[in-house]
Amino acid sequence: MPRGRPRRLGGHELVEQLNTTVAALIKENRKLKRQNEALSTRASKGSSGNVDRSLRGIQKRVQKALTAPARRRRRKRGAATATAERTTRRKRAA
Repeated sequence: MPRGRPRRLGGHELVEQLNTTVAALIKENRKLKRQNEALSTRASKGSSGNVDRSLRGIQKRVQKALTAPARRRRRKRGAATATAERTTRRKRAA
């Protein structure tokens, strides 16, 4: 597979991809809700801390699936790098 930037999707392709992604998230959310209900039922019948741990894990997965991934930001250049670059430009101009 070639490296570099992924191909930008057009309007129709982007909508199709988003619909597919949303459908997958909804399906996973339903599954996790069913698991949550089953574990809650077990927890109410007097179980151990394992159920609580499982519930917290499911809750984390649901939150992670619902939140958008953070966009990466470009790293700002440090002062030393900027100074060295200015010096190089001066030498080239001279």
